Amino acid sequence: MYKIFLIEDDEAIAGALLARLTAWGWEARKARDFTRVLEELREFEPHLVLLDIGLPFRNGYHWCTEIRRFSQVPVIFLSSASDNMNIVMAMSMGGG
Repeated sequence: MYKIFLIEDDEAIAGALLARLTAWGWEARKARDFTRVLEELREFEPHLVLLDIGLPFRNGYHWCTEIRRFSQVPVIFLSSASDNMNIVMAMSMGGG
């Protein structure tokens, strides 16, 4: 079974995504502590990361950079911001 790790601070969005992902048969988990994102990710060992840009404490770009230090897991950024700079930043950090 594929495992998906969700890093999203909006509870409504996270709840909806988790409900859909599990309904489709994937094992999905949400980051619970935004100061321990890397520890939770390493513990879960996901096949895919869904990552919001705007997060408490550190933004998604920071977390993507940190993830890339030890993993090549695919990272897909989730954001309502669709301007070109956010797209360029997401891709340059190793996400898509």
